[in-house]
Amino acid sequence: MQDITNTARQIVGHPQDHLDDTALFTAAWATLKAARGQRFDPARLRAAHLYERPTPPLEPLEQTLDRIARKTRSIAEAKGYRLPAKRAA
Repeated sequence: MQDITNTARQIVGHPQDHLDDTALFTAAWATLKAARGQRFDPARLRAAHLYERPTPPLEPLEQTLDRIARKTRSIAEAKGYRLPAKRAA
């Protein structure tokens, strides 16, 4: 039983190595829970990367370019580069 628990611990400890076989990870997790005398509901076990995350809203292109230009100019000025004057929009 100790060998099975050690193998399960290795699988659960490195889930990135078993992304293509989720059944193996689920079985390893169930083994560890059983070894501790705990119940296991496989419906509640879900990898974090499977959850739907809302995508951030896209900002308009002009706003993005303006933000990047301001940041680039501030970095260049902080490093002491002599820049031409800003063009009027």
